[in-house]
Amino acid sequence: MRKVITFLGTSPRETTYSHKGGTYRGRVFGEALCQFLDFDQMLVFVTEEASQTTWPILESLRDSRIRRVPISLGEDESHLWDLFDRLTEVVDSDDNVVFDITHSFRFVPFLVFLAAAYLREARKVSIDAIYYGAYEMGNEEEGKPAPVLDLSPFISLLDWLTATNQFVHAGDARYLAGLLVDEGRSRRSSALKRAGETLTSFSLAMMLCRPLEVMETAGRLGADLKRASADLTRGARPFGLLAARIQEEYASRALREPTAPENVVQSLRRQLVLVRWYLDNNQVIQAMTLAREWLVTAVGWRLGRGFVLTPGERADLEWALSGLARVGRQEKDGTTHTEQNLNEPGKVVWAWPSRDALRRLCNDIESVRNELAHAGMRPDWAKAAKLARKAREDVWPGLKSLATGWGLA
Repeated sequence: MRKVITFLGTSPRETTYSHKGGTYRGRVFGEALCQFLDFDQMLVFVTEEASQTTWPILESLRDSRIRRVPISLGEDESHLWDLFDRLTEVVDSDDNVVFDITHSFRFVPFLVFLAAAYLREARKVSIDAIYYGAYEMGNEEEGKPAPVLDLSPFISLLDWLTATNQFVHAGDARYLAGLLVDEGRSRRSSALKRAGETLTSFSLAMMLCRPLEVMETAGRLGADLKRASADLTRGARPFGLLAARIQEEYASRALREPTAPENVVQSLRRQLVLVRWYLDNNQVIQAMTLAREWLVTAVGWRLGRGFVLTPGERADLEWALSGLARVGRQEKDGTTHTEQNLNEPGKVVWAWPSRDALRRLCNDIESVRNELAHAGMRPDWAKAAKLARKAREDVWPGLKSLATGWGLA
């Protein structure tokens, strides 16, 4: 059903309005609206005073689709909420809605925009238009009609803002990328579509904790957004307004060849920053996953074994680090792990850098990681808040201290 929600003031004024090449006269805008808009129901919000002065104009049309909705405009917050409730309760799921704010009281347009945004998300309502008959832009004496402005495109700014916040605070750019791709399709801009698709890849790499892919994709994203800059300015202005904030997020992650020998230090530093970002945004599983892999990579690099390890080399190093974490730990059978256990026949003799700090850090990471991996499905499970706190207060300080000592922070 297509519904019109309009408001009436208390002072009727004969006005000529122009809309899409046609002109329409009315003593209130709703009267003109009936002449150019198809609708199933018009809900006219009126105060007690407006019921006496301007409602009779629309009532005289004797149109059964037009219905009066009495409201009061009080002076406190509760009355504002009452009006918001009235605006939303008259709309059903999947309705198509046209708002008219031409004669609305001062604060009503603000509520209308919020109600429109709410209805779209909560009720899956389509907002067809938000009309404002701009009387002050016309001139009856000179024969210049008042233009009818549609303000509904500005609702999209809320979409872009929400999507940007979701990206900045959660690393999830699916919503933002979808807006870019849709804008690219509607404007036939391959540059916008490509930027949206690259942003999707970047977001997925962030969520799945793929740091090397994050760095590579962030570099491509910067180039794609630059190529789409003209279309962004013309066709996706809300995105352009938020571009600086978005750029801060992806630019700090970019590294063209993160595995190249000359980029090892920068790559490890960016990964460390990403661990901190995950922690700051309560993505503890990703933080601990990356912290463990960062440690394996950094130790291998410190031992002169390169940055990119073969699967076998990485497995040996992981095995040895797990053993180091158990040094001094007593098992149920009474045996105690010693460092000599790490150097079994055929295994590498490890000369650990920062041995004691490394052992403590391995223990801390292992305990949090193992608890997270078991998903709380053990009789002695730790609460989520405790795990998050241990990751921030034990793992991160140890990781940062080790990285600082190795010139990686």
